[in-house]
Amino acid sequence: MTGLDSSAASAERLAAKPYPVMTGDASDASALQALLHGEKRPQVLIHCLSGPGGRDAAAYRITYLATLRHLLEILQPEFCVFTSSTSVYDQNDGTWVTEDCATGGTPIGDVLMEAENLARAGGGAAVRLGGIYGPGRSRFIQAARSGEPAASGAPDGFINFIHRDDAARALVHVARQTLAGAFNAVDSQPAPRSSLREALRTGTNTLTTPAGAMTGKQVSNAKLRASGWTPRYPSILDAVRDSAV
Repeated sequence: MTGLDSSAASAERLAAKPYPVMTGDASDASALQALLHGEKRPQVLIHCLSGPGGRDAAAYRITYLATLRHLLEILQPEFCVFTSSTSVYDQNDGTWVTEDCATGGTPIGDVLMEAENLARAGGGAAVRLGGIYGPGRSRFIQAARSGEPAASGAPDGFINFIHRDDAARALVHVARQTLAGAFNAVDSQPAPRSSLREALRTGTNTLTTPAGAMTGKQVSNAKLRASGWTPRYPSILDAVRDSAV
């Protein structure tokens, strides 16, 4: 499998890996065509990109939709896995959300759904990741431990995370099994933001749900677990206990 990254520094860090690494701008169709000229048709394409262009719909359209279209047209993989996000769900009433629930409805969510549909049109898959944490991505944990005010989000709103390693394992699992469709890749314990922060601050293993109206959503990973994947870290608290952050 060929890795593509717009950063030469990232390519240098990956130089010792047992696969070829290329650097290129996946949003530039001509440059990408030249870069990949002569490459064999891959069995699997895992599209997992992030871009420096911002978090508005226009930037998402370039980073996710345009790059995916270019790669599919040039490589024509046998199977495609698109790395999506649970932000495609706009539910905000604290209810459980599965892959059968309504999606889109926001500018960013609509773009991600366009990309998902493109990947799935040929029998591929979309893996919807929760908020990623892990080594180098522990801002929420550090802020909770130090008692810093939450940067964003309703205090009692549910939040859905996944450890970096579990996210990678989910993508590889779907790719290896060629599982078509949409899959939520989150840990097994969505929690109110305030409860999770308090548990991290005090070092306890107890999460509580405050009484009253809730916001956010509880994203279910049942479909992905039923396919044979299980999270190594069912919650952030497990990862912290195992020193995995």
